[in-house]
Amino acid sequence: MRSARPSTVLAKTAKGLVGIAAALGLWQLLTATHVITPTAVPTMTQTLRTLWASLDTSKLWIAFGQTLEGMAIGFFLGTAGGILVGAVLGASEWAYRSCFLVIEFCKTIPAITVLPLAVLLFGTTLRMKVLIVVFGTFFPTVVQTIYGVRAVDPVIRDTATAFGLSRRSRFFSVTLPSAAPYLATAVRLGVSLALLLDITAELVAGGSGLGLQILDGEAGGALSYSYALIIFTGAVGVVLIMGLTALEHRVLAWHELHRIP
Repeated sequence: MRSARPSTVLAKTAKGLVGIAAALGLWQLLTATHVITPTAVPTMTQTLRTLWASLDTSKLWIAFGQTLEGMAIGFFLGTAGGILVGAVLGASEWAYRSCFLVIEFCKTIPAITVLPLAVLLFGTTLRMKVLIVVFGTFFPTVVQTIYGVRAVDPVIRDTATAFGLSRRSRFFSVTLPSAAPYLATAVRLGVSLALLLDITAELVAGGSGLGLQILDGEAGGALSYSYALIIFTGAVGVVLIMGLTALEHRVLAWHELHRIP
């Protein structure tokens, strides 16, 4: 098994930086030439200056902590619960057939539709945000886990049975390792959904965090501050996904999907 070559990593990083620079340059061009009116979208340079100044204030980091708290709790409960339920349903044909339509139905319900109920139950509190995140991450994780558990190679499964491994041993030594890439994908999707849903709950319902700060900046006429927080939120999402992807490659380096030819 070979690791990625430094030159390959550098090439990918360079391409990513070129894309970012092009997007920022286009933003600056469109706003500076008034193709997009600056009263609706501030210039790129103004937004980045505001973001740089905001990084040195406690206001941004307090809001970030409030968002991170709701997101992290909801993500953990929704994803862990989804993996547990999905593993049980995927391992049992009877349970899978019995619950499949219910899971598929619930998966199609937009999490934002649960927001009025969450606000009614908990108000604009941390528990409200956690409920939205849990609902939005649980069902996709269940489905992804079911697919992973059911995707085990029948030959490997039958071989383990022929060697006399117990049902429990087959699950932990064959099923879970085979489903690991599916579970990793579920975690990456879950963290993106968790951030998105937490920010949405703050924007729509007024829960404390980055979403509320973005809304307050827009209402107060501080558009550059609102856009600075939007950029900051996007950067947080990118860092989380990159971190989880790097962790996945390290933890699942033994899996054939992560082997570099």
